[in-house]
Amino acid sequence: MKIRPNVVMLAVLAAASTAQAQILDRPIPMPMLRAPSTPTPSQPLVAPVVPSRPEQSLRIPASAANPAAAAVPATPTLQDPGRTVRLEQQQAHPSGVAMTLSSITYRADSIIVTASISNLSERPVSLNRGGSLVLVDDGGGSHPFVPPTDNPEVQIGARSRVTASFVFAGPLADEARSVQLSTNGPSGSRSDRLTSAPAFLFRVPVS
Repeated sequence: MKIRPNVVMLAVLAAASTAQAQILDRPIPMPMLRAPSTPTPSQPLVAPVVPSRPEQSLRIPASAANPAAAAVPATPTLQDPGRTVRLEQQQAHPSGVAMTLSSITYRADSIIVTASISNLSERPVSLNRGGSLVLVDDGGGSHPFVPPTDNPEVQIGARSRVTASFVFAGPLADEARSVQLSTNGPSGSRSDRLTSAPAFLFRVPVS
């Protein structure tokens, strides 16, 4: 018996269709669904705590705490005026520098000498070369000079005239009767016409 090719082809197609139908009838396994995981943050989700400021005490002005106190003006503190002795002592140096003492004031914490200096020479001069401007009382007590910060050597420019207040540390001893003011000490000269450190020596009474 001969089987025709068309019949064979139909049989093959029918078998394939049956197998495909069986495959489609099987339940398709579904993958297991997992609950979504919570991502781990790279940084903490808690906001950083800002450090609080230290507590400050509340200060109440005196005028607010006691209104009556604000109406009373404060009594000004008067600076010790001291005791001033008027002077008129003048000395001229061969270098062209002249120095005149006009007053000396004795205070509880200092001694102040007021003077005017004229420099007629063509060069600047100094009155405190090497810290030599000193005040000594007749009892041997030394009163150091307090130099200005901007001109510690007390330099006087050429062709100029200045008025200065020389401040020395006090107080003066009660038994002192006179003081001696000297400039440039042993390093200066009292007679050199070309010196830039003229030496002066004044003796001043206490009263």
